[in-house]
Amino acid sequence: MVTLTTGINRIRDLFDTDIFKCQSGTGTTAPLPTDSGLETADSNTLLTPTTVKTDKAIQVTHTILSTTGEDKAYSEQEIQLNSGSTSFNRIVHTALTKGSNDEYNYITTIFIKSA
Repeated sequence: MVTLTTGINRIRDLFDTDIFKCQSGTGTTAPLPTDSGLETADSNTLLTPTTVKTDKAIQVTHTILSTTGEDKAYSEQEIQLNSGSTSFNRIVHTALTKGSNDEYNYITTIFIKSA
């Protein structure tokens, strides 16, 4: 069986409608598939992302403006689905201490493909 591009893009569209918010935090423990969210979330970064759909993919951009999170060492980020009740992913990276003039953009591309 081959899943056609129209079918893959339909799955992409359904998934895109479930994307709710993104959030960052200061946790440093490596992510595991059994995680249920961020280790140490910063509620000030719970923001609506922008999404851009392309063929068989969704690009999710979570922007933390310069007016949010000054002097915090952000080291994790997630995408939330279904009104925040489900965490889709969790990434952990080297901590970046946010200055008062810094704006952070987390860009995650989700590819949907046939096996």
